Amino acid sequence: MRRHADAESDLNGLDGAPPTQRSFERGAERGAPRSGALAESLHDGPARGPRSSITPPSLGHVAPEERGHALRERGNLLLRRNDHAGAARDYNEALAFFQAAGDLIGKAHVLMDRGALRLREGVPVQAVRDYDEALALFQAAGDRAGEGDALRARGFARAEEGDLGGAVCDYDQAIQLFLLLGDLEPMKPRAVAAPGAPGDGDGAKVSEPPRARAHGSAHGRALKARGDLRVRLRNLPGAARDYSSALALFQGAGDRAGQASVLKARGDLRLGQDNMTGAARDYDWALTLYQATDDLLGQASVLKARGDLRSRQEDLEGAERDYDLSLELFTTTRELLGQAAVLKARGDLRSRQEDLVDAVRDYDRALALFRAGFERRGQAATLKARGDLRRRQFELVAELVGVAAADADDLEDALSDYEQALTLFEALEDGVGQASVLRARGDLARIQGDLGAALALYLGAKRLVEVSGNSPELSATLAEIARTHALAGRATEARAAAEQSLARADRATDPEVRALAEAVLAGKIAALGERGAARDSRAPGSLGRFDRERS
Repeated sequence: MRRHADAESDLNGLDGAPPTQRSFERGAERGAPRSGALAESLHDGPARGPRSSITPPSLGHVAPEERGHALRERGNLLLRRNDHAGAARDYNEALAFFQAAGDLIGKAHVLMDRGALRLREGVPVQAVRDYDEALALFQAAGDRAGEGDALRARGFARAEEGDLGGAVCDYDQAIQLFLLLGDLEPMKPRAVAAPGAPGDGDGAKVSEPPRARAHGSAHGRALKARGDLRVRLRNLPGAARDYSSALALFQGAGDRAGQASVLKARGDLRLGQDNMTGAARDYDWALTLYQATDDLLGQASVLKARGDLRSRQEDLEGAERDYDLSLELFTTTRELLGQAAVLKARGDLRSRQEDLVDAVRDYDRALALFRAGFERRGQAATLKARGDLRRRQFELVAELVGVAAADADDLEDALSDYEQALTLFEALEDGVGQASVLRARGDLARIQGDLGAALALYLGAKRLVEVSGNSPELSATLAEIARTHALAGRATEARAAAEQSLARADRATDPEVRALAEAVLAGKIAALGERGAARDSRAPGSLGRFDRERS
């Protein structure tokens, strides 16, 4: 079972790294503000200002027969301002009122809201139970649209819980139900007689605007949710089809918020496929729609994504502007995880610009916010990034003055960050995340001259990425194994690993990885004079759990 932010991160890409093909496979540094799929599950409206500005009304004047509805509305207000305990009290009291009144539909809607609260609290198992009960009530009342929405919501909760097969079934059933309701596609314009035209059928015809389907938005949300899940399952063509169908439905229903959410998701998909032009077009269109609906969270999410795109395009100034604007909006709406995601991304950007002091400051702030939001994947990704930066600081000094003269504090700090990140990735059962940390620690061991420890760490990383099927990561790990063998004077093993690295490389593989493997094959990596040269006496006596595996 995973907290909502951990699971949501797999879908929407809030993490610092741009959503590349590799991140579709990895999801190691992902998380997302609620303006994405979770917001749709929670039925949140546009966020137009700080949530704390919402004051829940008193219910003293409400008539008894209306009290259940009033309690539900107040619970929704409290949920939007993150007062989970207050929302739960109101929902439970509203359920009692609707139960006493025999109001099945009223009770079902409150259960849907309480299921959303359970997702926010990170307990999808309980959310699934609420959605199960709501579904049964909608079915008993003959509310087919409510039944479809409950299936969609339960599908999302099942995906959060890790039951991807169950989620697929629920989404398919919801979509089929909306189809049976006649919601096949947005209705096309039809020709009608012009006013005042002869009634014999020969008069002038005009085109009537398309009529919105009654359940177009609900159908669109189900398709969009299934598209998100298909991205997670790496069925990218299927996801693209679902997004296109959802966009058409939202357009037919005049639902601008729905259109914007699909465009943002499709932009992420296109960015992952290196379709920069298409992604930029989708992000710009989504931003315009979010601005038109005054949805600050939506704007912040798209600006962050567009910043990722511009960073990929080496437009670092444009990326930083987008990140700054996004951070301002997330701060205005008091969205902690959104702020954390942008700070992580801006830290990555500043690290690339060699602005190491500001990068560390951004990482520190991001880590504190991820911890406040109980978002483990974001914590792990930030710790890994901060460890990388501290490792680079150690490496730079070591290259200039030697390992023995380099600042041992940087080394200790990097190892501490890596150890914490590894623990979190293990708890998340994220093999590729674990492998990325082990490779970084292997790099440190190699720099210190402990080739045995480095090889053990690289081999541990290799085992993990082989399970994931992530070709670029496996190629990179094999290249490091090849270099380590070469430094140790094992030419045959080095050549074999380098050949495997190039065989596993694809278009998502870093060019530096290819260059390293080719350098090994060309014999350009010279062996150390003495295999397993002495390590820095000030370095930690152990590199952790993988030292013990070697022995």
